[in-house]
Amino acid sequence: MQTLSVNLTSLEDTDRLGRMLAQSTVRHNPGALLLFGELGVGKTTLVRMLAQALPGGSDAEIASPSFTICNIYCTVPRMHHFDLYRLDSGCFDEPLEESLDDAAVLTVVEWPERLATHALPQDGIACTLTLCGTTGDCRQATFTPLGPRGEHWLSLVAPMYPQQRG
Repeated sequence: MQTLSVNLTSLEDTDRLGRMLAQSTVRHNPGALLLFGELGVGKTTLVRMLAQALPGGSDAEIASPSFTICNIYCTVPRMHHFDLYRLDSGCFDEPLEESLDDAAVLTVVEWPERLATHALPQDGIACTLTLCGTTGDCRQATFTPLGPRGEHWLSLVAPMYPQQRG
């Protein structure tokens, strides 16, 4: 299983990554994008960049749904943005299943480790964001495909970052 690691040294790098993900999403709905990483590492910023780059996203008010659990953005494809930070691990599974079953929806989940084990999407991409460098101004996004849709999505994004494949 091939992975892709992308270094993000600026907000412009994160914006570029969001645009690349959006371009590939318009061509192929990947199912789920699961965002792992510590608090403050840039998960919501990446979601904002991705949503704003999708058709219709420039009109969307992108914010973390940590209190509402889910925001729905009228983009193409429509985006369901879940933020499960405030939930106990393993207690969330109902609405996510509906979102994942809809082929016209891109499901993005921050803090997917809070999902019940049986509710973890089996098809999509897991992205782990970590700090790199000593000053904390660099992040690394490592993408791992989950299932065939995730592998296909990663195959669309990876050529945009040829020197960073793993």
